[in-house]
Amino acid sequence: MTTISYTCDNWIPVKGEMKDKISAVLQEIAKRYRDPDQVRLCMQKVPQIEADGTKIDRWSDESLASGFPGICLFMSELDRLYPDDGWDRVGHQYLERIRIILEQQGIHNASLYSGLSGILLAIHSLSRKGIRYQGMLDSLASWYEEIVSHKLTQYREEWENGRLQMSQYDTISGFAGIGRITMLFLNRPGMHLIWEQTIELFQIMCGEKNTSGYTLPAWHISPEYQFQEGEKLQYPQGNFNLGISHGVAGPLAFLSLSALHGAGAPLLKNDIHSLAQFINHWRIEEKEGMIWPGRVSFEEWMGDCLLPDSTQRYRDSWCYGVPGIARSIWLAGQAVHNEEWIETGLRAYLDIEKRLYRNGGLTSATLCHGVGGLLQLVQRMYSDTGHEQLGVIRDRLLEDVLNMFDSESLFGFYDHSLLDGRLAEVDEAGFLNGSAGVALVLASLIGEENPEWDAAFLIR
Repeated sequence: MTTISYTCDNWIPVKGEMKDKISAVLQEIAKRYRDPDQVRLCMQKVPQIEADGTKIDRWSDESLASGFPGICLFMSELDRLYPDDGWDRVGHQYLERIRIILEQQGIHNASLYSGLSGILLAIHSLSRKGIRYQGMLDSLASWYEEIVSHKLTQYREEWENGRLQMSQYDTISGFAGIGRITMLFLNRPGMHLIWEQTIELFQIMCGEKNTSGYTLPAWHISPEYQFQEGEKLQYPQGNFNLGISHGVAGPLAFLSLSALHGAGAPLLKNDIHSLAQFINHWRIEEKEGMIWPGRVSFEEWMGDCLLPDSTQRYRDSWCYGVPGIARSIWLAGQAVHNEEWIETGLRAYLDIEKRLYRNGGLTSATLCHGVGGLLQLVQRMYSDTGHEQLGVIRDRLLEDVLNMFDSESLFGFYDHSLLDGRLAEVDEAGFLNGSAGVALVLASLIGEENPEWDAAFLIR
């Protein structure tokens, strides 16, 4: 199999009749986002999410995942596509809402999907390559540096004492996501220092710890630090999370991207090897191709063998499936020039074609666990490798996404969510589980420029 050196400068957009179809759908969706106050009002009427008996709002003003910042990414892409149509002004209205929230409430959460990292990404995306909003960026970046520096000190102490939590290291809330956004601002000395210190922090996670007489990887998540009550019951002795949203594929991607951006920390390549070898070890070959479990239990790790039900209910999602995990392996291969990992990552993507007859187990068009996220990751791999089979997979996924558009929905696409014990179609406006994210993928596909927004996925 031929391997390709990673540059991340190439982009292969959609052309011809399919481009026209995308443009038509984009126009339908975009008009629903012209008024940020109306978007917020609509979302306040959408039923809450239920998890472990707790109801959670589907909208949060300051959240990249489900608020104004994620929609800013969509406005930025529309501005790139249609610079004379006023989408920069609409984007400015969204930023104004964010500014008011920050002035009224402040923010002390640095995370990517619900905190200051996501807001910085949103402003950066609307800055027209750094010529706008520099005062706002400078002010928030200084605030960010202060908050993140404190967190680095706090987490170093906790990790050294064996109190590692997923939310501290992962893409969604932790330092994998925070570190990736820091890399967008390396011209600032404070940001550059945070980047270096984040790489050093992950050296602790990539080491070992002693638990109940066993020496095991430090990224093992203890039972009390698992997110959901069901997970604590399923993994009474903890687990190793492999996903890119909450698992070690996120730190692996961050460390690999750091190496590709020229980081020279002494133990960086050793840490990449530790994580990549662990993830690669747990891949399995099934009749529908190469896949990974989302989690490995402590018992499976001890026995060095997956239980039969570990890969049941498998989905090709960004968050826990092949697209995110294989991309992290592929990036690791590029970072340390490991041909085996490069080929493994590419082959895992090619195997996705075997599961297209059921959309890889995905039911909605959204990003986190839907076809839109799979489409973006295939598009990124296609653009990086130029492999024709990936182009075919991309076009089939694109047709599926376009077929999911529903003009009767509030924002254009539905997420599928459990409501009262049944799978229901739910309107969401935001980036991670809503129509803005799907539309962002579509807009990027017809743009000639290589987009930056999927840095939020830790895939570039």
